[in-house]
Amino acid sequence: MITLTIEDKQIEHIFLDEFHSNKEKFFEFIKLSFDGFKNQSLDEDLSYLEDEIQKGLDSGKSGKKHREVFSQLREKYGIH
Repeated sequence: MITLTIEDKQIEHIFLDEFHSNKEKFFEFIKLSFDGFKNQSLDEDLSYLEDEIQKGLDSGKSGKKHREVFSQLREKYGIH
């Protein structure tokens, strides 16, 4: 048995409104999402994305610095 305490308002909204408080469906979604995540290559080198973002920043079309862009992406997707 598990007791679930949701302190994140966005996750709470998803659980209550999108899954209609159905714990079984919510946990099945988490399980399937995790299984998909496990199947991704954890060794995949994504450094090329950093280079592409730097090219875009160097183009002069963005006033943001490289660090600002990554900071916003981390914040948006909950990566710390």
